[in-house]
Amino acid sequence: MNLQKKWTSLVAVAISVCVGLALSEVLLRYALPQSMGVWSQTRDGLILLRPSFNGHLHKFQTHVHTNALGFRDVERDLERSKGTYRILLLGDSFMEALQVEFEESFPHLLEEELNKILTCHVEVINAGVSGWGTDDEVTYFSRRGRQLQPNLVLFAFTLHNDVSDNLEGRYHLRDGERLRPKPVTDTSLFRHLSLEIRSYMVSHSHLYQLVYQSWKSMGAAKAGTRLTKHVVELMRIEPGAEAKNGWWITRHLLAEANRLSKLGGAQMAVFPIPLTYQVDGRAYAELLATYKLSSGQLDPNNPRATLLRVLEEESIPRIDILPEFLKYISTSGGQPLYIRGDGHWNRNGHRVAASAVARQVADIIRHSDVGEIRCSK
Repeated sequence: MNLQKKWTSLVAVAISVCVGLALSEVLLRYALPQSMGVWSQTRDGLILLRPSFNGHLHKFQTHVHTNALGFRDVERDLERSKGTYRILLLGDSFMEALQVEFEESFPHLLEEELNKILTCHVEVINAGVSGWGTDDEVTYFSRRGRQLQPNLVLFAFTLHNDVSDNLEGRYHLRDGERLRPKPVTDTSLFRHLSLEIRSYMVSHSHLYQLVYQSWKSMGAAKAGTRLTKHVVELMRIEPGAEAKNGWWITRHLLAEANRLSKLGGAQMAVFPIPLTYQVDGRAYAELLATYKLSSGQLDPNNPRATLLRVLEEESIPRIDILPEFLKYISTSGGQPLYIRGDGHWNRNGHRVAASAVARQVADIIRHSDVGEIRCSK
C-alpha cells in the first residue's frame, strides 16, 4: 500500500511539473516572447542555420526564413542555370542580417543592384552565418560551397572579429610555417541527435530559450570584453604576437580560398566590413577612454590596411567600402550606419554597403571571362 502511495505521489508530482512547464511556456509566448535560436550543426561540425525555418525574432521584430541549404536566402538550385552569373557570398552575422528584414539586407540588395547595373542575370547566394570566421567560410566552401558552381566567391571580412575567430582553430591549425586542416570526423549519431534536440528546443521553446540565454549570458560579458581587447590589439600601431599570428593564419586561409576558387573556375574577391570606430568618432573616443589609451597608440584604420595589404600580396581582388561609408556620414548629417549597442549595420548600413559593393563587383564581372555569359553596362 505504501509503495502504491509513493508511486501515486511521484505521478502527481510529474504531472504537476509538466503542467507547470506547459503553463510557463504559454505565458512566455504571450507575455515575454523570446527571440528563438535559428542555428544547427551538421555531423561534420559545420554550423548552419536550421534548414527551412520560419520564425519571428522579437528582439529585432524581424521575420526569419531559411532555405533548404540552411541559409537566410530564397531557395536556390545546386546547379547554376545557363546564362546566370552566380556569386557565393560568404560571411558572418553581418550577411545573415537578422537585425533587418531580408528584403532590406545586404545580400538581397546586392543582387537587386547588380541586376539593375548589368544585362546578365546575377544570383547572390547568401551563405552567411553568425559566428563564422574565415576559417568556417573556407571550410564550408571546400566541403559544400563548390557544389553551387559559383562564378565569383565573395568574402565579407568582418574586421571586428574574423581574425579572433580564425585564432580559435576550429578547422585549421598552424603547424610551424604550414596551415594544416584538421581531420574531418563525423560526430556519433547519439551526439548528433542530442545536438539536434537542443537546436530544436532553442528554436521552438520560449522557456528553454530563456533558460539557455540566461545561462549563456553569464559568460557573454567576459567574451565581449575579450573581443574588444582583441580589436584594440589589432588597432595598435605595433600589434603584439597574438595579432600577428592571427593575421598569418588569416593570410593562409585566404590564399587557400583563392586556390580553391581557381580550381573550380571561379574568381574570388574580398571586402572588409569597416569597424564602427572608423566611422563613429564617439564610439572611438569611448574606447580610448575605457582603456585609458591615447590616439597615438592606436590607429582604427590599421586592421583594414593590414587586410588590404594581404589581399594585394596574394593577388586577390579587393573591394573597399569605407570611402562610401565616410561619404554617407558626412553628407547625411551624421546619420548612423550601425545599430547602437548592437554593432551590426542598420538599414542604412546595408543599403550603402550594397550600393558600394555592387559597383565594384560589376567591374569585376565585366572584365571576367565567363564563357557563355555576357554582362555589359
